[in-house]
Amino acid sequence: MNRFVSILASVFAVALAGVAVHDQVAFAQPAAAIGHPLPDGNLPAGTISVRIIAGPGVAVPGADVTLTVNNEPRSARTDAAGRATFAGLPVGATVQAQVADADGKPISSDAFPVPEEGGARVMLSTKPLQGAGGMVQPEAGEGAGGGGGPMSGAGMPEARAMSGQPRPERTDLPGTYTVRVTYNDLKLVAGKMTDPNPPVDVPVSLVAYGADDSISVVTKKAAADGHVTFDSLDQTGGTAYFALALLPRGSGTDRLIAVPAVLDSQTGVRCVLSGDKRDATSPPIDDYNKLVPQDTVATPAGKVRVSLDGVPVDGSAKVTLYDAATMKPLGVQSPHEGAPDPSQVRAQADYNPVKDLPAGTFEVEVKGGPGTATNPTPGVSVQLVAADTEQPIADTSAITGMDGKARITTKVTSSVKAVLVINGKTMGSAPIDLSVTGGKLDVTANWSTRGKPEAVFDVVARPELVLFAETVMNKQLFRSLPFQVSPETGTHASIYVYPRTLFTFSVHSFIEDQLLAVQGSFEVTNYSWAPYRASPDGLLIKLPAHHKGGIIAAQDQGDVSVAQGEGFRLMRPIPPGGRKFRAGFSLPVDNGEVNWAFDLPMGTWQSNMEIRQSEGMKVTLPPGTTGETRTASTGEPWFVVDNFTIERGQSLVMKISGLPAEAQWKIWAPRIVALFVLGLLLGGIAFAMLRQAPAPKPDHEARRAKLLDELVDLDREGKQDTRRRAQILDELERLWGA
Repeated sequence: MNRFVSILASVFAVALAGVAVHDQVAFAQPAAAIGHPLPDGNLPAGTISVRIIAGPGVAVPGADVTLTVNNEPRSARTDAAGRATFAGLPVGATVQAQVADADGKPISSDAFPVPEEGGARVMLSTKPLQGAGGMVQPEAGEGAGGGGGPMSGAGMPEARAMSGQPRPERTDLPGTYTVRVTYNDLKLVAGKMTDPNPPVDVPVSLVAYGADDSISVVTKKAAADGHVTFDSLDQTGGTAYFALALLPRGSGTDRLIAVPAVLDSQTGVRCVLSGDKRDATSPPIDDYNKLVPQDTVATPAGKVRVSLDGVPVDGSAKVTLYDAATMKPLGVQSPHEGAPDPSQVRAQADYNPVKDLPAGTFEVEVKGGPGTATNPTPGVSVQLVAADTEQPIADTSAITGMDGKARITTKVTSSVKAVLVINGKTMGSAPIDLSVTGGKLDVTANWSTRGKPEAVFDVVARPELVLFAETVMNKQLFRSLPFQVSPETGTHASIYVYPRTLFTFSVHSFIEDQLLAVQGSFEVTNYSWAPYRASPDGLLIKLPAHHKGGIIAAQDQGDVSVAQGEGFRLMRPIPPGGRKFRAGFSLPVDNGEVNWAFDLPMGTWQSNMEIRQSEGMKVTLPPGTTGETRTASTGEPWFVVDNFTIERGQSLVMKISGLPAEAQWKIWAPRIVALFVLGLLLGGIAFAMLRQAPAPKPDHEARRAKLLDELVDLDREGKQDTRRRAQILDELERLWGA
């Protein structure tokens, strides 16, 4: 077993350095890596992971990290492994990470673009590392306690930028959730974040969605400093908490909500809920748009429209609207088909250089319409942006005419992208090179002619009212996000009728010492707003039959363990959105073959496998699954299976043959020698047990006694009769040998 673990550990040494078919990244020494981005193809597209350490190997949890994205700051707090994750960033956007050291001085990374594929990782240290001469030097500034953690004074984002992002707080008791409400007016005073004019007596609700389908609501009013603290909360991971508030401003109301937070037993949690400035004239803020995409269908004030995603209209289904605090139904409706949403555009684009067009000339033609229509689409705005920064390029905008066409000319010689707005939806093209010749972008955009199932309810808004909607289909319960209603506008809520969980993996494997070593990322997606608890012992992901060993990446060992002989066990409930971890195992190579039988009770969706190709290797895949050999940037050939899907309850069964195998004599010779040695040992033991000296005859015994007496007498009398002595000894020897 130790051999298997050591092999897998060596695999992880490669895996965590970023080896993949698409990219290979060589890890620098920690000091040299500080502040410099490392692309990681295993991260979701548009994701930047920032790790904060305080010297070699010392993670810093609960630190506030600022990521500036195209000059707009965003904030996140590091987890127990010292990592802060920023997701959903635009590809090509220029980003820079920053954190404050122990003295409050900001430490910054390089400025770098978001990769076109995958994401990137960057490390910052709050303590100097020997040899870190290449790191970005901090700028002058003072630190600040943004909810108790360090934060850069000069680069500190506004409260609005931090709004709705729960963060662990080391100085708070576990099981506590503190919410700070503000009109985007947090300031640094004497090293402490303060609000000179905080909202007072504003109701703040904390909604708990339990893995057991329970729901509870606690509502408190903001204190004089704008804070509200909730305590005695679940620390097992079995409850997702949502902080909500309605903040009146001008003639409207800012509707605020935080992303779900799952607490642990190590730290408390803090969160800022910020509206706009008190005197701002901007439209009311609706943070629900961040968590649940909104359509363009108008909902009148006093109405709650609940749409069902993922299912057709079903006359037998019912939608119920509940008061979350009392769990009393406010109405029950049968869903009907709603109006189609033109903003749900599906588009395809094809760019081709046109040699007859001068350099810097860009043409676009947009066709489409409802259903499968291919009509010219007028009124589409087009803007060219720099491909690396996505900043708009001056004087490069246009609107398609009645023929669906538009032309733009520019002197820009660098790579550009085209950004189109169709029915209110913004879409971008791949990078385009106009430096040598002009080109044309052909776009086909269509949208559905059918609306989603929906139910509409009449609701009277109250500041402390928290609602949710639910439906039951195929004996399964589906619920919306908890929400509040504003008196000035209607509300649109969505219920996602999707499978509760989905399993996805992306692994690399290669032959090592008659084992197929497998490593990569594994992810369980949870499509509910509540955590998913499979059993009191957690969720077991069974590995392929006959697998050997198992290893979990260090940063994931707090949530995932190895169940020997079975697979990987996710010990804590799966939070809303899901949990991803890195792990590895091995499969034996038997006579040059590996049989892979992977039961998938949750199925798998868009998973990926990469097997390092060896001469003569052949992979037999399940029906409907295809793969091909590709060459990595290192020059090595890999057999790649991309984006394959297997239905729930099925198995991934495949065979890898033609692998290097030990010569037969090397296998059998040690076995034959071992059997021969064992035979000798057993034979010797049997011979020793069975062999016994024959019992002496009585006359021989008497004769020996007499001869011994005579020999004693000769010695006692001192007689020197050597001849007789020799005769006695010779006869005794014969008698004993008889």
